[in-house]
Amino acid sequence: MRITRDLLLNTAKETVKRHTFGGHDLVCAYLTGSLIYDQPLLGGITDIDLAYIHTADIPCSREIVPITDEIHLDIAHYPQSFFSQPRQLRTDAWVGSFLCHDPIMLFDTTHWFEYTQAGVFAQFFLPGNTIQRVRYFSERARASWLKMQMEQEEYSPGVILNYLRILKDAANAISCLTSVPLTDRRFVLDLAERAVNLQMPGLAGGFIDLILPEEPVDPDWDVWMSNWKTAYSQLIRQPDAPLSLVSGRQPYYEKAILELQSSRQEAAVWILLWTWALMSEKLPPRSTEVSNFLDFCCTLSLDGAHLPGRLSSLDVYLDTIEETIDKWARDNGL
Repeated sequence: MRITRDLLLNTAKETVKRHTFGGHDLVCAYLTGSLIYDQPLLGGITDIDLAYIHTADIPCSREIVPITDEIHLDIAHYPQSFFSQPRQLRTDAWVGSFLCHDPIMLFDTTHWFEYTQAGVFAQFFLPGNTIQRVRYFSERARASWLKMQMEQEEYSPGVILNYLRILKDAANAISCLTSVPLTDRRFVLDLAERAVNLQMPGLAGGFIDLILPEEPVDPDWDVWMSNWKTAYSQLIRQPDAPLSLVSGRQPYYEKAILELQSSRQEAAVWILLWTWALMSEKLPPRSTEVSNFLDFCCTLSLDGAHLPGRLSSLDVYLDTIEETIDKWARDNGL
């Protein structure tokens, strides 16, 4: 099937139409994510990010609904009351950010969307609100780094995952100075763009330095992807598997990795590393799948022997992020 942006937009509209036909508790439905831009596909595949606003209780906070192997819905559900305080949403790094960055309204009652978005948007880009969204990430990154230093946990997939979460928060702090938080598949691609927008391109390079080894390695993509897919097949059997890694999402990540592994290897490595860490943290510690993941981390110099040095380098990187934020605040009168 040939996938185009028009096809995806029509799919989103038809989905919302079905959900509202014959009466429903929906107040509003709007579209966010990659589909609001001109090139939503990566690896020939994408998701459709929808936000549903309900008058009362929500059925769940998030659901993934496969449509085809190439398309699935990612629906976030919110009660209407969540939006009752626009002032709070102006400092919300996630919901507020995507509400104010060109969402597409698909369903609305009594002009709810127009009224709510206007209330949030009115002062959303004031420096004082921007800096609160940014520091949500930077302060959490620093607190998590301090916790890792103090607790000195035994090396495990969970430790690697904590390290990567700190990196994600640091990168999102950079991103939110000029835009929205970064999404998993385009994380490294968009980080590079956001760093350039800040006239600090080295911030993107510093991020990459913290996940790749100092000395170049010959990637063994066939083995890596084979082990990754085996881990994925084991993960979906686990009762506590993350919703973001349900079975229908495997092609979503896999095809992005395959497309990027030759042209933007560092971006492909990030997707592989992040998703594999999420899987391994949920798999039996002594399983072959976890052992394969730790071997991959060793190749990247993210093993137990190198981790103390990595944390020291991460400390320096966080210092640079914090200095960048402080300078931005001064330049904007804060």
